[in-house]
Amino acid sequence: MDDNAAQASRIAAAVDAARDRVVSTLTDLIAFQTISRPDPAPPGPGTEPCQRYLRARLAALGFETELWEPDPAPLLEKYRGRPGTVEARRFEGRPNLGGRKPGQGGGRSLLLTGHIDVVPTGPIEHWRSEPFSPVVQDGAIYGRGAVDMKGGVAAMLMACEILHELDVPLRGDIVFSTVCDEEICSMGALAHADRGYTADAGIMTEPTANRIAPICFGILWGRIILDGIGGHAELTPRNWDAGGPVDAIDLCRQMLNGIDLINRRWMFDPRKRHPLMEGPVNILATQIRAGEHPSSTAGRAEIVIDVKYLPAERDALGRGSLVAAEVDAFISQICQADPYLRAHPARVEWFLDADCTEVPSDHPFVSCFQGAVSASGLSPQLTGFSSHSDIGIPTDIGGTPTVNFGPGDPSQAHQPNEHVMIADLVSCTRALALAIADWCR
Repeated sequence: MDDNAAQASRIAAAVDAARDRVVSTLTDLIAFQTISRPDPAPPGPGTEPCQRYLRARLAALGFETELWEPDPAPLLEKYRGRPGTVEARRFEGRPNLGGRKPGQGGGRSLLLTGHIDVVPTGPIEHWRSEPFSPVVQDGAIYGRGAVDMKGGVAAMLMACEILHELDVPLRGDIVFSTVCDEEICSMGALAHADRGYTADAGIMTEPTANRIAPICFGILWGRIILDGIGGHAELTPRNWDAGGPVDAIDLCRQMLNGIDLINRRWMFDPRKRHPLMEGPVNILATQIRAGEHPSSTAGRAEIVIDVKYLPAERDALGRGSLVAAEVDAFISQICQADPYLRAHPARVEWFLDADCTEVPSDHPFVSCFQGAVSASGLSPQLTGFSSHSDIGIPTDIGGTPTVNFGPGDPSQAHQPNEHVMIADLVSCTRALALAIADWCR
């Protein structure tokens, strides 16, 4: 057995022996309430304590660390129109954490990055246990953030700890970053890239079922506004052009049928597909608001849509404005089919554009990482990340080609009774440790 194989075997054995510590690290992280909301004030009460917990663990390993609350104003000024810039975000009580462990010199650096914020729990009665009181049961860890994405953050941290304890020689730096606000926008990640937390390659530990995903979708959020004419719901209506009502809920039905048609078109459009993605981009209606009174026809309705797009569809600034314009045109066509909507067309208010990116499958780091994943007993086959993640910020703004790779079934994200299998968590830790040792040697 050569020296590299012997070292890989030693690392793998150390990770397996640290199984209980990997579990306890994740349960510690879940217990911090780090919820992000559209209105960021007040912050989740556990946000800053969680970052301080991680900082203390990193400092014990020789990382140079800092905590800081991003200042949105200069970021907006510098990057206006680019990914990660959102008006009216605040970071009081929600610091970012950055760390760097210098290597011996002359080696390639690696960024390990993730977010610590989580989505709200939803109705508590849908949970079998308290969301922020983690439960270890039947080979799994339950709690809000177990999959999205404190499991990945725990694996990042434990991979660094195990390499430190084994005194594995690394010539390249390890850069460690945990951000806030990913669940609302990407300004936390933008602040990290702007502050200089970059490397020769990067891994974002979003849940991918331990598959390397060098591509993610971009996401547009918009509100389709439909103005009807309110009236008495129980009376026989006159036609709208004779002063009668127009039910905005009926207009919603027409709009949703039109969206179904767009999705069927996109299903067979080669521009809307990518070989690493399971399906094409699509438009999802995620919220509907309509109606003013139980006995009145709705005078106004709003459909919130979530629109996916591919890296090949980005505009010159790396955003989805071309796709937004395409959707605007489709909705205009839908309105042309109805006399009332021709006269009173729907309009779209776009309020979020979360970018996407792609790292080439033949990039040297992808090949290196595939070797580490194979050595961990996992599949090296590449996949796509079928929602948005922050990899576009370090890749396209920070200059750090970054892939997604993390433990857990992505479909568990944002669900009640969210959980990650312990075996997946340990396998991820093993793969990360081997990738660091190989890339940074």
